[in-house]
Amino acid sequence: MKNILKYTIGIFALLIVSCNDGIDPITAVDPGPDQGAPEVTILKPLEGSTIQVFEDVTSLDVKFEVVDDIEISSISVQLDGNQLRNYSSFTDYRIALEEFTYNNLVDGDHVLAVIATDLEGNSTTAEVNFSKQPPYTPLFDGEILYMPFDGDYRDLIGFSIADEVGTPGFAGTSYAGTNAYKGATDAYLTFPSGGLLNNEFTAAFWYKASGDPDRAGILVAGDDASDRQQGFRLFREGSGTEQRIKLNVGTGVGESWNDGGVIDVTADEWVHVTMTISQTESKIYFNGIEMNSSTLAAPIDWTGVGPLTIGAGGETFSYWNHLSDNSAFDELRIFDKALSQAEIQIMINSFNPYIPQYDGESFYMPFDSGYINLVGGTAASEVGAPSITMDSYVGDGAYMGATDSYLTHPIGNLASSQFSATMWYKVDSSPDRSGILVVGDDETDRLQGFRLFREGNATEQRIKLNVGTGAGESWNDGDVIDVTAGEWVHIAMTISDSENKIYFNGVEVRTSAMSAPIDWTGCEFFTIGSGGDTFSYWGHLSDNSKLDDLRFFNKALSPEEVAAIVGGDFVPPYHGATLYSPFDGTFIDKVTNTNATEVGTPGFAGESVVGSDAFLGAADSYVSFPIANVFSNEFSGAFWYKVNGDPDRSGILTVAPPRVDDADVRSSGFRLFREGSATEQRIKLQVGAGGGDVWNDGDVIDVTAGEWVHIAFTVSDTTTQLYFNGVAVDNSGDMTGKAMSWDGCTDVTIGSGAPNFIGWGHLSDSSIIDELYLFDRVITVEEIQTIMSE
Repeated sequence: MKNILKYTIGIFALLIVSCNDGIDPITAVDPGPDQGAPEVTILKPLEGSTIQVFEDVTSLDVKFEVVDDIEISSISVQLDGNQLRNYSSFTDYRIALEEFTYNNLVDGDHVLAVIATDLEGNSTTAEVNFSKQPPYTPLFDGEILYMPFDGDYRDLIGFSIADEVGTPGFAGTSYAGTNAYKGATDAYLTFPSGGLLNNEFTAAFWYKASGDPDRAGILVAGDDASDRQQGFRLFREGSGTEQRIKLNVGTGVGESWNDGGVIDVTADEWVHVTMTISQTESKIYFNGIEMNSSTLAAPIDWTGVGPLTIGAGGETFSYWNHLSDNSAFDELRIFDKALSQAEIQIMINSFNPYIPQYDGESFYMPFDSGYINLVGGTAASEVGAPSITMDSYVGDGAYMGATDSYLTHPIGNLASSQFSATMWYKVDSSPDRSGILVVGDDETDRLQGFRLFREGNATEQRIKLNVGTGAGESWNDGDVIDVTAGEWVHIAMTISDSENKIYFNGVEVRTSAMSAPIDWTGCEFFTIGSGGDTFSYWGHLSDNSKLDDLRFFNKALSPEEVAAIVGGDFVPPYHGATLYSPFDGTFIDKVTNTNATEVGTPGFAGESVVGSDAFLGAADSYVSFPIANVFSNEFSGAFWYKVNGDPDRSGILTVAPPRVDDADVRSSGFRLFREGSATEQRIKLQVGAGGGDVWNDGDVIDVTAGEWVHIAFTVSDTTTQLYFNGVAVDNSGDMTGKAMSWDGCTDVTIGSGAPNFIGWGHLSDSSIIDELYLFDRVITVEEIQTIMSE
């Protein structure tokens, strides 16, 4: 019996040892106090990700991790508030790594939530927002492949997925979307080339270049590694600081080389790279700007070409060490056409769609919301404290200079043998000289780049240009801006191979010959608003002036192109009037597209000086417009007038406050009116100013002549003046020391003194009025005569 018991105990001990074989002994752990709620990490889907497939209903892969310092009690997974899974038992009670597939995901925006609770009741909720969208629709003409690299290697047009060689990955950052392709050593993608190979071809993508290794294939399609006479090879070569992007195209019996352009690796910036292949040439663009072109002896030859290789030289172009590329790619698109520069720019600006308005425009900084070049999507750097002012010529803002302050912008791809710059400029004469737009290599000479600057005094500033030609320099003394006018002036500078020019307001002011083209050697930055590091001598420091709508061009603009850029912005519609009514069958202000208020039965004459009709007054009738934004303390008016002497007096154009105790108030506003007889009528002007009124007795019109007379009037801070047919009349009114008042005035009445200038019988006017212009400034005799000339 004892032996049997001994044998039984031995077997039991053996079983205990066998059951624990390979398992580490469990050591008791003192959990201590609870350190807080669980930590929750959602691994799939990613925040902001987009799922695009052909199917209306698809699957969703969910993966998450929960970690707690004591013990997990439960985990709930919810999609848009509806529970998908619930977990309450765990192999490891402190760490839970779970994944599953949900098979009923529909189109729309979604929120996935993972809610974890520990034994103490502490709870944590993690959420990610993602979406399922309908299948991608090509955005651009000719687009046949689109790979956004947002977590996979799928073409969203054909929905094929690229094959992986080695272990390529993702950058964890992107130019657009949620991710980008990231190359790795001995790793790349291949994609079937069927349907992609056409006589014309374009590939475009955002690229953040790595200089390690110092050369690599980027995008390759070839037939074999024995020659380069089929397909193409887009690749890079260089160093750790700069990489040149090159293109080789096979034409069947030969090849074409395109040396492209250089990317600054140290800038660590995304660059939009486009390669286009037409039947006669190839081009490479950086950020929409053409870097280089190369002719083709024949169209590209696709004979025997295999799959497209992305991120390496691959099987057909691994020689010369063009192996895998460690750079980052994003938003790869392929087209069955050779895109134009305009089409490339549209693609680049698709998220902020500025389209260059002019041929050759390579840079546009409107200063509306910062210092952004809308053409390349690049930003200027601030030195000191420049600012944006709302006093702009166009748009919502303009650059405002300040002492020891300016902007710099990398030259990058903007340097060209021919160059132009245009801008709107409101000069500040303090200091009495400064740099405006400067490019230089150093401060020792002026043999490279250019310097646009100003010099003068408090009343006038001369705009000058100096251009470096390598072995010499060219001086252009430009012309003078009247500082006291306080006006925006459009400045254009153009540099061709042989001369440079300066334009003011679209008109050439001076030309200077150049012995050679501009030399850009060593130039790295544009300086905006100062002489900067290369032209601060002779006192050309920071500029306190205002600058708006700055544009660069990779060509020398023609006089016609300069005028077109100044265009309608410089000569605004209706001569810059704040109210314009032609009375061509309607009572409308064409500046604001506002209809007048009609009182009584005003009508139309059936005749006119300009257009198809004119205003005809009638008894107890007139029209009126609100005066908001029409006048200022200095103002003007102009119109054609055919006078009727019956009645013998009337209001023509009046702005007046309400009457008080049945009496007119003439201490604010103005009254243009007539008085006389059936044979002659005197046109007079009275202005409310300085707490009283200012009278101008004008001059007489011969009623019996029955002729159209052009009448204009101006009110400045020193005088009032009337003009008949573009000639000033002898009388004037003295406004010196008398401030114009608009107190109580709300409307301008046309064709009557009513309702607020009737005390002396200046009621409705039976005369004819045509082409009425009102201005919030004093117009010149020349402007009056220009209006008359129409």
